Formats: sequence, C-alpha cells, structure tokens
Amino acid sequence: MQAQRLSRLSLVAALYVVLTYLANILGPGLNLGYGPIQIRISEGLTMLALFDPLMPLALYAGCLMANVIGGLGLPDIIFGPLLTVAAGYATWLTRRIPALPFVPPILFNALGVAGYLYFLLGINFGFAPVSGTGPFALILNLAASHPYWAMVFSIGIGQTISVVFFGLIFMKIWKRSGGIPEGGLGNRV
Repeated sequence: MQAQRLSRLSLVAALYVVLTYLANILGPGLNLGYGPIQIRISEGLTMLALFDPLMPLALYAGCLMANVIGGLGLPDIIFGPLLTVAAGYATWLTRRIPALPFVPPILFNALGVAGYLYFLLGINFGFAPVSGTGPFALILNLAASHPYWAMVFSIGIGQTISVVFFGLIFMKIWKRSGGIPEGGLGNRV
C-alpha cells in the first residue's frame, strides 16, 4: 500500500510540472503558467490535499520543478513551492468545513505570488492613468495606482478558475481512480 501511495504522490508531482508546462504551450504568448496573469491548471491539484495529508509534499515537489523550468529565478523557485505547500496543508486542515478548503490555495497564491512577482518583476501591467469618469477608466486608474492589488486580483481570478474548476475535475478523477489512502476522507468529500 505504501508503494502505491508513493507512486500516486509522485504522479501528482509529475502532473503538476507537465500541466504547468502545457498551459504555456497551449497559450503561446499568454504565458498562462507563469507571470502576473496565470491560470495554472496544475494548481487545481492542490485540492487533492483533501484526500491525503502527504499530498502537499507532492505539490511542493511539482511546483519546485515547474518553477525551476519557469525561468523567473530564485524567488519564484523558493517562494512559489512554499506557498503551494502551505496552501496544501491549509486545504488538508480545513477539509471538514464545506467549501473552505478552496480558499487557501486562492488566497495564499493571490497574495503571496503577487507580492514576490511585484518586487521581482516590477510589474504594473503597463497601465497608465487615463482621463474619464466611466467604470473602465476607474478600473484602469486603480490598477495604475495600485499595481500590487491589480496583481492580487489578476492572480486571484486565475487561481479561482484553477482551484475550483480544475480542482473539482481532479478530485472526481482521484476518487474514481481509488486514490484515497487510509486516513483520507473517502466519501465525505
């Protein structure tokens, strides 16, 4: 049983890398797996921490390898996996509270990744203040004057898509494949 569990955890780590890489191949020019606007499909795997308390370690390994390939440097290689493992453990800890396990991967990454990308890349999305009073002008002016929060919002939207939509898909596949180890949640999820 332990060999099977280790195999499944290794598979999740490898899937994290492959899915992150595929997000970039499938969205050329969009750079979906890395950067300020990311829909990292692989982050949906974070929801598998609901089923196994060791899953955050697999997520850490996958994120580490994906970020080494990503090319954003040492801060991304260090902080990205740490945020992912923390989100995974928080997901495990909140597993018995309906809907709450979806929150840590979204918040941890939106706030944390935006923080280090903002300082690492100095991103302001290229927004310059615009004239006008309409809602579009208001949004652009807010983004220009508060680039960190614009990044939090952007990454948060991508994380929400990844964690909720893809996370539910991965959870369903995981349950069907019999990937729930002893001590996991079984049918309670």
